[in-house]
Amino acid sequence: MDIKRNIFREYDIRGLYPKELNETTIKHIAGSVASKCHAEGVDSIAVGRDGRLSGESLLSEFCNEIIKYGIKVINIGLVTSPLLYYAAKKTAGKSGVMITGSHNPKDYNGLKLVINDKPVAGTEILDLINSINKDDYIDAEIEHIDFINQYVSEVSGSLDIDKDLKVVIDCGNGAAGVVAPLLFKKIGVRLSELFSEVDGNFPNHHPDPSKPENLKDLVNKVLEENADIGFAFDGDGDRVGVVTKLGKDIFADKLLMLLAENVLEKKRGTVVYDVKCSNHLHKTIEVNNGNAIMAPTGHFHIKNAIKEHSAVLAGEMSGHIFFNDKWYGFDDGHYTAARVLEIMTHKSSDIDSLINKYPKTSSTPELNIKVADDKKFDVVNEFIDKANINGKKISIDGIRINMENGWGLLRASNTSPNLVLRFEGDTEEDLIQIKSMFLDEFSRIFPDIDLN
Repeated sequence: MDIKRNIFREYDIRGLYPKELNETTIKHIAGSVASKCHAEGVDSIAVGRDGRLSGESLLSEFCNEIIKYGIKVINIGLVTSPLLYYAAKKTAGKSGVMITGSHNPKDYNGLKLVINDKPVAGTEILDLINSINKDDYIDAEIEHIDFINQYVSEVSGSLDIDKDLKVVIDCGNGAAGVVAPLLFKKIGVRLSELFSEVDGNFPNHHPDPSKPENLKDLVNKVLEENADIGFAFDGDGDRVGVVTKLGKDIFADKLLMLLAENVLEKKRGTVVYDVKCSNHLHKTIEVNNGNAIMAPTGHFHIKNAIKEHSAVLAGEMSGHIFFNDKWYGFDDGHYTAARVLEIMTHKSSDIDSLINKYPKTSSTPELNIKVADDKKFDVVNEFIDKANINGKKISIDGIRINMENGWGLLRASNTSPNLVLRFEGDTEEDLIQIKSMFLDEFSRIFPDIDLN
């Protein structure tokens, strides 16, 4: 068995198709998932896929294999990751597997897993390879169930939204196209759509709303139609990007300030955020009588932190937002968009005005440096050991250094062969200074790594 260990990542499974993840590999993964299910007393699991070209074949092989270990499959078909998490919440097994490449390039695919209502790390699945014998079990069945209409009805029925709002959505030719248009039509807003047809070639732009270049079409459409707001979704619909009426991209940490204030107004509690978020988010949470907790990046870590602290809200700079006040605590781009519309309705205000009241700083989006998967963590560790930068050091996920006038971060991506950097300064001059400080030190320590 030739299994590439690097595809089993800290919080999911992700690899190139068919070189690293293929129909043979996924059969072994199905056995591992079955082993985990049996250990947790789970005998049924929901399985879905996004719009990747390899998705249908991988889903079929996974389903046909895992039933041989006595695990019943509830096949929910082509859906978003939030729909898979929703189905897991609604079914007896409280478990699900989403076959998705998320925001990675089109030739990637992978798996996100929740077993017994808990996220499962890809590394744990690797440890269980070949730990179970299918001969010990009787084949289970595959049942096909559509959860989309149930989800749309529950979301739309739980929120009070002004029907006169003009909304543009950009599904990026990802799986969001099978859910988001139905949801916003059901809500009843005046809707314009971009790229709702699911196409795993992603012919218009890559479905990653954390990158400003992927929001250009949405910005143009919002301005052209004089819309109140625009939303962009990633490949599997669990992340959201927001564009204001004036065509401005709202970084997710700034959006979280608005959401935290709104949630904490009604339900006091903990708000969790990842290491890539602004210092001002922490301050906003505390000013609104919340408990602010910083966590490592990744849905696996955020979901565990939500459970550990009984958090009412959580979010990541990449656009994953988790509502746990009156929703189910999983990351959901469409639900987040709907909650933003509800805030606009109740505040009788446009999104620009709502966001502009928060502190203005200068910051970068996520910046990437290409580094091989098997080298990236070593590079980060060496930087931590050798970098000469003064400030408060936080090492829960790479290295974040907080200073009086801002902060800088270097960490290894868990989903791609990249280092991730982000910088924030109180002023543009502070940002330039902090960014230069980090990059100068990086170039000194790693002269052979291309920063471009």
